[in-house]
Amino acid sequence: MKLTSQAIIQNNTFLNRRKMREKFTIKNRLAFSLAGLHSTAWTLSFAAVFWGFNNSKNFSETALAQSVVPGSEGLAAPPPLRVPPPPPANFNRDINPAFRNRPYRLGPGDQISVQVQRFPELGFTGAISPEGVIVLPLIGTVNVRGLTVEESQQRLRERFGQFIKNPQVSAALLVQRPVVVTVTGEVARPGFYPLQTPQLPAALAAAAGTNPTAELRGVRVRRTLPSGAVAEQVVDILTPLQTGIAPPDLRLEDGDAIVVPYKQVTPASKSDRDLASRYSLAAAAVPVQITVTGEVSKPGFYTLPAGSGRISAALAIAGGVTGKADLREVRVRRTLMDGSSVEQPIDLYTPLANANDLFDVPLASGDVIVIPELDASTKNLDYDKALVSRSTLIKPRIYVRVLSYASGGLTSFYVENGSRFLDALNNLPVNLADLRKIALIRFDEKQGRAINRSIDAKAALEGNVSQNPMLEDNDVIVIGRNLVERIGYVINTFTRPFRDTLGFILFFEQLRNGVKNLFGP
Repeated sequence: MKLTSQAIIQNNTFLNRRKMREKFTIKNRLAFSLAGLHSTAWTLSFAAVFWGFNNSKNFSETALAQSVVPGSEGLAAPPPLRVPPPPPANFNRDINPAFRNRPYRLGPGDQISVQVQRFPELGFTGAISPEGVIVLPLIGTVNVRGLTVEESQQRLRERFGQFIKNPQVSAALLVQRPVVVTVTGEVARPGFYPLQTPQLPAALAAAAGTNPTAELRGVRVRRTLPSGAVAEQVVDILTPLQTGIAPPDLRLEDGDAIVVPYKQVTPASKSDRDLASRYSLAAAAVPVQITVTGEVSKPGFYTLPAGSGRISAALAIAGGVTGKADLREVRVRRTLMDGSSVEQPIDLYTPLANANDLFDVPLASGDVIVIPELDASTKNLDYDKALVSRSTLIKPRIYVRVLSYASGGLTSFYVENGSRFLDALNNLPVNLADLRKIALIRFDEKQGRAINRSIDAKAALEGNVSQNPMLEDNDVIVIGRNLVERIGYVINTFTRPFRDTLGFILFFEQLRNGVKNLFGP
């Protein structure tokens, strides 16, 4: 079917219009996209300028105000990014001139290359001998110990000048010898270490890292100068961890000594301690051997597993503290590398009383934890023993003995630490007559004798707190007038019926088979 010329013209016109519409659509879409990008960029630029002029305005709040995610109206805005504090203005500037980067001086073990222009056969490539010399053709041995690369190059030029007119000699350091330094103090493995990279972090890493009690703000580097004087540079490696700035640029030399001092851990330094325990140069956790003594259930020598070297774990492995312990005066004694001893007091009671985080001091092998006895003076009237008895730091259970005719002699059992007098009378075959005469006998180690206290059980049952005292480990409750009088007679008549707690316990254990056999009806 043939089309007329008019139809062909109409068809071409239709196709041209269609192409124009498609081009227009594409251009519009592109224009809208560019306009959107331009609008977004202008908005972000405005937000950035506005944020720069108003530091108190959070940029995240501006962004949220421009674009709100549906359904997030009730959600709180995320917290602003915590910006670390700026470093001190003089940080990394007060470098002792003796520690500034000085020209490197050659020594035994350095590998160097010597080239002589026009005479390749006279060159040398190898290590400097232990005597500090190199051997070259034509000129023989040359001592380069203690010279810089430029100074050794000048010496070689002078030696070759004796045989060659205007020699062109070049020298280069290929491989630097290891630098041997001493690392001591609060590091995992003090000792002497060769370092291929003569930097302070490499030295600490070679010593297996720093301990949790290391003073990272005061690492000391000591260097003996050619004159015999000793120069010292204090290096702060904690501030770079906190602020993200570059650490001090300090190159170690042969014979340098790095001393990492000890720092007492305080609650105020908890954030620094947590950061130091996570950084790359922190020592790996290892088992800790300690001694626990004083008012604990089982004093002795203990090994804490790796990662659990804390004072709370030490008290737990020793069976917990006794009811006589003073948690405000706990002491940790440590012997430092130089032989001196330090003692750090620790208050474990105040965090319990104020519901704060426990000040859990990290321990090291050789530490001695001393738990003192609570002084029965008026200054300790505000010490809440009941609160301590409910904590995880105390011995979980105590051993109590009850002596009565009704029970047939001595009855012994465990009660929860913090239990009171009436708790021990539960499930005991006592009658009202027995309750009229009761004594609580407790051995006082300081006085070296037993303390006999009369108790009115009826008043205790009626709610008199003073007649319902808190029990302690190895307390003895005597029920019945005859028994109380006869036991009291023995305790009060004989000067020292028992010399210590063990004798006190054995005295009452003899009554286990029946009190009638010993005291009669």
